[in-house]
Amino acid sequence: MKNRDFARSALFLLLISIFFACAGVVFIRYPGLQNDELFFAPPIFVPRTAFYSLHAFGAQIPLMVMSYTGALKTWIYAGVFSLWDPSRWSVRIPVLIACLAAIWFTWIWARMVAGRRVAIAAVALLGTDSIFLLTGVLDWGPVALQHLLMLSGLVSVTCFARSGSRQALGVGFFLWGLGMWDKALMIWLLLGFAVAVICVYPRELKRRLSLRTGAIALGAFFIGAAPLVWFNIDRHGETATANATFSTDNHIMKLKVVAFSLDGSSLFSYLVDANASTPQRPPRGIVERAAFTIHRGFGTHKHNWFLPAFALAVLVLPLLRRSRFFKPMAFLLVASLVAWLQMFLTHNAGAGAHHAVLLWPMPILIVSMAIVAAAEAFPRYSTAIFVSIVSLLVVGNLLNENEYLTHFAVRGGIGGWTDAIYPLSSSLDDATWVGTVDWGYTNGLRVLHKGRLNLFNTADYLPTPQAKSPGIEDLKEMVGSPGLLFVQHTESKQLIPHVNDVLRARAQELGYTERVEERVADSSGDPVFEIFRFERQPGSALIKTQR
Repeated sequence: MKNRDFARSALFLLLISIFFACAGVVFIRYPGLQNDELFFAPPIFVPRTAFYSLHAFGAQIPLMVMSYTGALKTWIYAGVFSLWDPSRWSVRIPVLIACLAAIWFTWIWARMVAGRRVAIAAVALLGTDSIFLLTGVLDWGPVALQHLLMLSGLVSVTCFARSGSRQALGVGFFLWGLGMWDKALMIWLLLGFAVAVICVYPRELKRRLSLRTGAIALGAFFIGAAPLVWFNIDRHGETATANATFSTDNHIMKLKVVAFSLDGSSLFSYLVDANASTPQRPPRGIVERAAFTIHRGFGTHKHNWFLPAFALAVLVLPLLRRSRFFKPMAFLLVASLVAWLQMFLTHNAGAGAHHAVLLWPMPILIVSMAIVAAAEAFPRYSTAIFVSIVSLLVVGNLLNENEYLTHFAVRGGIGGWTDAIYPLSSSLDDATWVGTVDWGYTNGLRVLHKGRLNLFNTADYLPTPQAKSPGIEDLKEMVGSPGLLFVQHTESKQLIPHVNDVLRARAQELGYTERVEERVADSSGDPVFEIFRFERQPGSALIKTQR
């Protein structure tokens, strides 16, 4: 019987994994490579672009790509790109694999703590969750490694809590240290775990805590986080001083974002145009036709049905005090609340889905335990209740995921996710110097050209509130150089409002005008980019300026 249950469980996990992998592959091909998605990559090709590097053995080794984001992903992709040229596939397949591994660790932890049925429900809901899939595969957060390192560390530390294995303790805290280096925002989750353990498992903590285990945990953690520690010693705690600013600004937006992430709607109007009334292109291929048929048959589903399930699970928690699920549910809920409160109280944090999703899969595990607890309350109908509730929530997830697919398939990505980045890259020659006018495509061009494209930012030559006329002679040299090309968004696609007008006005003051050489469209045929040069206005006189 046990062998049969194990085989069934393994088969179910395999099927969920296959579905998640296939869904990821389907979504990979639609959005263009985005600037934040590739933030880790420029130091691979242009080492001087790293935020902080270590000079050793005659090499420049990137350690940090931002004051709170380490170069772990940079190191991983240096190996990936040495074997696989940069493309949407080589950028996104590795993080898809990381997300798959996170699903497997979710399964392992749920089996260890709450049993087989909870594990089944958890991976079924996580493997069909559109926010987990899209934020992971497109990984602009970044979040994929955060999920993997957090969950693998949690599994290891739970092994220590159950068996007393010091090796498991060291491995777990080393993985959490790596997670801190990858992105220091993991502190939100780690503090959440710490508070939750103290509140929910004080006896277990007292039994396992000693000078030796504390030393092992701290030592392993600091080894994993060593590059981050080194950076902060050298830069006087810059990770904290530059980012740990507390604020309650945008509190309504932060509340909405976590709710919209739970119900699957938070990425509409960010990845796709949620308000477009007519398709820009007809569906192509069997997958797109199937998605559009489902959309027409079942209607619009920008929201799944998980949010009310989560709210109900939290509300019934006090009624489960005698249940075996009470403590693990309380642990997950306290950890989630503490982590989210830190987002809520931090300036410029918590207002995007890429922050809210860092809580995953904790809300899903809470709901899964509540479902199993409800099913076990009616032993005669336990299986029917369990299957019915999980199936209902999975169907809601799939319809929500299909909504995103339909929008991508017939309308394409928007903003920085436009697939026009690919023909734009093909239109530019490595031998040419190219000035980027707007935000959103510099990293894409740099990575697709493996760092060989000569890029500069025109914003460096434009006035700012701090410097009204910076380097006017440099500006004249820039617009007056016939060998330079410039790339800007078309007027309706600008990400920084009026950025085209600012450069255009400065050039006209100096007697130059734009000459558009090529307009680059996305896969729907909608013009997105303009490639242009500056040329002298007929009859214009040289403008005398003072430095």
